[in-house]
Amino acid sequence: MSEETLKIDEIIPTIEKVKLTIDKLTKELEEKQQEAEEREKLLAEREAKLNEAQIQQQQLEASYASLENELKKISDLYNEMSSQQEATLDVKQLLSIYITLLEKVFEGKPHAKILYLLHGGKSEMTRQELTKATGFSAAIVLHSLHELNRAELISYDEEQAKAILVNRIF
Repeated sequence: MSEETLKIDEIIPTIEKVKLTIDKLTKELEEKQQEAEEREKLLAEREAKLNEAQIQQQQLEASYASLENELKKISDLYNEMSSQQEATLDVKQLLSIYITLLEKVFEGKPHAKILYLLHGGKSEMTRQELTKATGFSAAIVLHSLHELNRAELISYDEEQAKAILVNRIF
């Protein structure tokens, strides 16, 4: 029996080491599982943002197609009215903006709204004012401002976030 007691006394430290190793490995496994869960959450957030961006792109593409149809209708209407010599000043102003947009920017609704607003009472507006007035997202307004600036229709100051109408179309 004393030999068995000796063997048990020798095994106990080994068992304790194994228990500590198991505890350590269990803790590491839990940490890895938490990291994996966090990464899955980040991945899900990124996928949601990507889906949102794709939906917005589809909406913009549909809006662009709608704008093309509207521009064709306006062009046909203008041709008809000019042959009859009965075009009004408002139609000429609107057509001037759309023709300029087609020639210089080849874009759509946000550009037209920005130009129309700058042709109104104020020829200078901040990006924030334009975002509120147009109803488009800040990113779309900023993109449109850069394109209008490249087309030399407006002057856009990045530091002050201010758009200034360069020359009047009507």
